[in-house]
Amino acid sequence: MFTLGITSLKNRINKRIKVSEYKTDFQEIGSFIKKKRKELDVTQDIISNGICSVSYLSKIENNQIVPNEYYVREIMNKLEVKESFYQKTQNDKLYLNKMIKAIFFLDDEVVLSIYEEIKEIENNLVINLVKLGYYVYFHKEDENQYVMMLENLVSNMNDLELIAYLFLSSIYFIAKENYKTALEVLMLCEKMAITNDYLKALISEYSYLTKQRLLKKNCSTEDFMIAQRLYNKYHNTKRMVKLSLWKAHYLSKENPDRALIIINKIKQSLLDDFTSDFYHLIKARILFAFNLYKDSALSLNYIDNESSFFYQKMILLFAICKEEKDDGMLEEIKTILYTYKPDRFQLKHKVYYHYLLINEEDDLKEYLRDIAIPYSIKIDDFYGLQKYTSDVMDICINTSRYKEATQFYKKYQREVARISKLM
Repeated sequence: MFTLGITSLKNRINKRIKVSEYKTDFQEIGSFIKKKRKELDVTQDIISNGICSVSYLSKIENNQIVPNEYYVREIMNKLEVKESFYQKTQNDKLYLNKMIKAIFFLDDEVVLSIYEEIKEIENNLVINLVKLGYYVYFHKEDENQYVMMLENLVSNMNDLELIAYLFLSSIYFIAKENYKTALEVLMLCEKMAITNDYLKALISEYSYLTKQRLLKKNCSTEDFMIAQRLYNKYHNTKRMVKLSLWKAHYLSKENPDRALIIINKIKQSLLDDFTSDFYHLIKARILFAFNLYKDSALSLNYIDNESSFFYQKMILLFAICKEEKDDGMLEEIKTILYTYKPDRFQLKHKVYYHYLLINEEDDLKEYLRDIAIPYSIKIDDFYGLQKYTSDVMDICINTSRYKEATQFYKKYQREVARISKLM
């Protein structure tokens, strides 16, 4: 959670939304001009003479208009402010725009090169935003300090900077598996006028992924369409492929027919190593849903032992062997996974694996009640929460514990209601 709290951040942003003008690069410079002129104790007549009218300068100083670069340069010369001083601010903004574009196109090399250029610059709001982009993009440990530090400076950001900050913060919260806060942050973005297409597409994609995770599927349709349209507009093949893979992933259980259509339309020649493994895992899950266990296993064979999807591959293989009652293979997989140490992003799958290991109904009920359901709530995994709640209710009903089944259902509904309140 933000150090000042999401409510405080909402209040700050709501105040900003009342300001009708969009703060472009030169708008806030009016306040600086006014302050500098008064420090020099010169009148508006003297500064405006030969450049513009007094009334025009007055509007600049009161941030009522956005002056063009010529007027800024001439006025700064009269105020004896070196061009390098105010041009530096413009260069900082260029870095931010370049970082947003690099993240949009999933360009690892450009993200890294931008960071290398600015990493030694300190105490600069915009540059710190750029650094945050690098940290969340590569999931670096320093991301936390920048999220928290920049939160205290939201009042000093213009609209583009604030939207970029909120978007990058949402990636941070998603990486922490705090999808509820990520959704709140992304919804703050939607209250603002997003004029940058790259940011609009990215915010729409992450809103889609977040709402899907929280089972707000109907609310995510428009987000998917906006992201898809903008990725197509800019011929962003990498993002379009990933977006399609995520859609197939979320449909793989509830609508495997539709998921298979989507996955079969993806050209494998467009896939890199990561998306190729993701593709084969999703396809295997779809085939598993059709009870095509051999075909599912064949798809999993494309994922090697060094893949970040190896753990999920082995768990799905375990589920296949369990369905086919292949006890010998089950023991082999158990041996392999016994020594495997999943990272924190894979703990959700570890919970599911232990769920598959349990055969006794009483033991399974206890595991679902004490481990699987609480952990699903903790990491905002509403797909897992829905499944585990359904399973524990079935066990309760099978043993005529109807009141207990109702209690589990009410607990699930309370969690669903919390998400509805956010929206």
